[in-house]
Amino acid sequence: MINLLEQAPVHIAGVLVKVFPQNSEKVTAVLNSLPGTEVHDITDQGAMVVTVEATEEEKNIVDIITHLSTLDGVLDASLIFHHNDAGLVPHQAKPADQPINFR
Repeated sequence: MINLLEQAPVHIAGVLVKVFPQNSEKVTAVLNSLPGTEVHDITDQGAMVVTVEATEEEKNIVDIITHLSTLDGVLDASLIFHHNDAGLVPHQAKPADQPINFR
């Protein structure tokens, strides 16, 4: 049996972080310095697309997002998407000559 999952569940969140445009560079540097946090895009109006992954130190995604919203220069942080692979069934290996059933 092949387990395609990590040993522990993985939690990843997509977060919309709003800042005043003049604060975007400073806040980007702070966010990118946080473990498991990455800024992907910033609009001219100060909207940031950020992903957050739970870490060993901080396993609760809600606590991480709450922390983001309290950072200096941040106006708001909103959860947009959350992925949690806990409870997924492990996949079984199939012989190479057996077709995959996509139904």
